[in-house]
Amino acid sequence: MKQLLIIFLLAFAPLAASAQNNAPQPVDGTDCSELFFKALLDEDATAITNLISNDFTVTSFNGQTIDGRALQQAIGQGYIVIDSGMLTGTRTRTYGDVAVVQGFWNVSARIQNNGFNGNVAYTTVCVRLGGKWRVTAAQLTPAQ
Repeated sequence: MKQLLIIFLLAFAPLAASAQNNAPQPVDGTDCSELFFKALLDEDATAITNLISNDFTVTSFNGQTIDGRALQQAIGQGYIVIDSGMLTGTRTRTYGDVAVVQGFWNVSARIQNNGFNGNVAYTTVCVRLGGKWRVTAAQLTPAQ
């Protein structure tokens, strides 16, 4: 019986491991951008890691640019907390393997305990790399 249990566990262990990395893969540039904002809302550093390119940068409200690793750390360590967020007015222009996505994000967030609540105009640039869509750049600008 013990041997049967071991065989069962060994047979199904790969399935359990692959099920844990079952994050949805973007189907196009718009989906990639939307999944990126969902990962921010969910404060899911792992999902963000899977959605951004190695050379990712984000330009924030004050014009400061940070790289993907700094964003992942800020999300993972709770420096950036997104309380709510909803995308509207999304417009995508696709040029082969590059998509420029623009719209508005109504967001309530805290960045190092400084609160923000309002509309943000955003632009994301998504690129298909190795058959997978990735966000390579994002810019967030407070909007009236």
